[in-house]
Amino acid sequence: MKRRALKAAFPRTIPIMTGFIFLGMAYGIYMNASGFSFIYPFFMSMLIFGGSLEFVCVEMLLSPFAPVQVLIMAVMIQARHLFYGLSMLDKFKGLGWKKYYLIFGMCDETFSVNYTSEIPEDVDRGWFYFFVTLLNQFYWVASATIGGIIGSLLKFDTSGISFVMTAMFVVIFLDQWMKEKIHVSSMIGILVSLVCLILFGADSFMIPTMILIVLLLTVLRKWLEQCDKLKENKKTPEYIQYLGKFLPSAVFGMLVIYCLKNVEVLHGTHGIPEGISILVTAVLHLWKKNMFLSIAGGTICYMLILYFL
Repeated sequence: MKRRALKAAFPRTIPIMTGFIFLGMAYGIYMNASGFSFIYPFFMSMLIFGGSLEFVCVEMLLSPFAPVQVLIMAVMIQARHLFYGLSMLDKFKGLGWKKYYLIFGMCDETFSVNYTSEIPEDVDRGWFYFFVTLLNQFYWVASATIGGIIGSLLKFDTSGISFVMTAMFVVIFLDQWMKEKIHVSSMIGILVSLVCLILFGADSFMIPTMILIVLLLTVLRKWLEQCDKLKENKKTPEYIQYLGKFLPSAVFGMLVIYCLKNVEVLHGTHGIPEGISILVTAVLHLWKKNMFLSIAGGTICYMLILYFL
């Protein structure tokens, strides 16, 4: 039973494995360049297992202690998982102890496979979900740990590798933008973040930004639903369904600004390296629509600019 489920699950995770190898190793190298040994990406990828959140956690670990900000940001970044969980309630019924691991290990990619896969009749549903989840987490943990080890062995200058986080959020933001019929929530995320950054400063703008984003989306709910013609799902509370639709765009717009919060526009390089690299990332992604090519191209561009400056 288990072997048959593993054989059915493995082929469906191969595309995810290729992506996780690149992003996981980039994350591990980024952690090492930020001053953390491979132990950190190993435990963080195993216990947090949330790619976007793990990248942000690097910056949080290097910032002043702010537990409330960390909590709110973690909830908002991963808020879409609430929608995933509600969608999987029926599928997880009767799975016993496996259900708890499946809830913990439900990343974007695992949700997409487990939710859409047509499981063969001779394959146990619970073990299929379990192995898809386990394999995807294994790919991520192994890649992040190997990246951390490789980072400690690299002899060349890794200055600028931190731009991988900015490039990743730019790409995710663009993906959200291209899926939208209207771009109000994306613009709310960008503009509210910029205004709060100016008013409250780089160390204190995140909490007011997140509060204002939720408030604005709540106030604009009826208008946005009418514009987007959001279909009601009776199994999901309406407000949760609404946030699941519009909140991610605003959050990832906010995270782009968060990555750039310490850029000195009036001093030093005036944000030119970041601006050029974001443009390269965006052009590559709009052209090829390949997440890994876009992130790699933007990060390499940024590292080269810093090297030659």
